[in-house]
Amino acid sequence: MRTTVVLKDDLVKKAKKLSPDTTMSGLLNHCLAEWIARHSRRELKSRLVAEYRSARQESRHVSRDFAHVDKEGWPLW
Repeated sequence: MRTTVVLKDDLVKKAKKLSPDTTMSGLLNHCLAEWIARHSRRELKSRLVAEYRSARQESRHVSRDFAHVDKEGWPLW
C-alpha cells in the first residue's frame, strides 16, 4: 500500500545516519511492525494478568470450599 507521510527533516537526516543501508520505506515498515508488536504484547500481558487474578480468586474459593475435606483421614496429633 502506498501512503504519503510527512516527516520532519531532522528526523529523516538522523534516521539516514543511523541506518544508511535501509530505505525510508523499509525503516518505516520496521518501526511500525515493532510498534504493533509492542502494543500487542502489552495487550496480551494485561489480559494474562487479569486472567491470572481471576483464576487466583477462583482457586481461593475452591480451597475454602474443600478445606474440610483436605483434613479428612489425617491423624489429630
